[in-house]
Amino acid sequence: MTVEAPLLDLAERVPLTQPFTDMEAVRAYDLGMRRSALMAYKRPTERILAAHHEGMTDFVDIGFNTGLLSLHVSGRLPEVAVSGVEEHNNLVDVAEDNLTLCVWSNMAGDVEFEHSKLSRLPFADDSADIVYSFSSLHRWRRPVETLKEAARICKPGGTVLIEDVNRLAEEGHITFILQFVKEGGEQFMRSLKAAYSPEQAQELLREAGLDDWHVVEEDLGLVISNRPVTPVSM
Repeated sequence: MTVEAPLLDLAERVPLTQPFTDMEAVRAYDLGMRRSALMAYKRPTERILAAHHEGMTDFVDIGFNTGLLSLHVSGRLPEVAVSGVEEHNNLVDVAEDNLTLCVWSNMAGDVEFEHSKLSRLPFADDSADIVYSFSSLHRWRRPVETLKEAARICKPGGTVLIEDVNRLAEEGHITFILQFVKEGGEQFMRSLKAAYSPEQAQELLREAGLDDWHVVEEDLGLVISNRPVTPVSM
């Protein structure tokens, strides 16, 4: 019996090499996300809002890309201070530009972006109510150390939410996304090939000593959390 080869060759992880080194490419990436990815940000935003409760004061975004998720969350929760950290200078510069536009539009939120090593976060122990990350785990230089840092800065009783693409997601989810990203398809596939499988994510947690954390598959994505997660389909 002949077995058909998969349409997409994603069996092995292919780490990114020097991502986001071209500023024009970063600005094009940001523009594409602002034009077409609002729905992609809806689910992580709603998950963060669901974890929020009265009295929370500080959120941390690890690997904020161009800052869109943090700006979106801050618009919904202007009373919370949102601090974003990112390793790539070009992403920081574009995020700062996006923040400047929000300031000009009188956004009430409290957001700060800064350059920092993700494996050595510039925050005190037990200082963040919610620690989150969206679509950046696949490019973390030292993922085990960064996971440890997320656990370190999260307050007792707080929540860590790390969401990224699942390299072994069903092909139907992948091809559906490719219909919409259009000119960003090549960048999306590079990110997908660099992403982790559920088993690899579990292994990262074991190496970080976070065996009691959870990994959940969700359509195209993976969700890693220190709390049980209910998958949500869009």
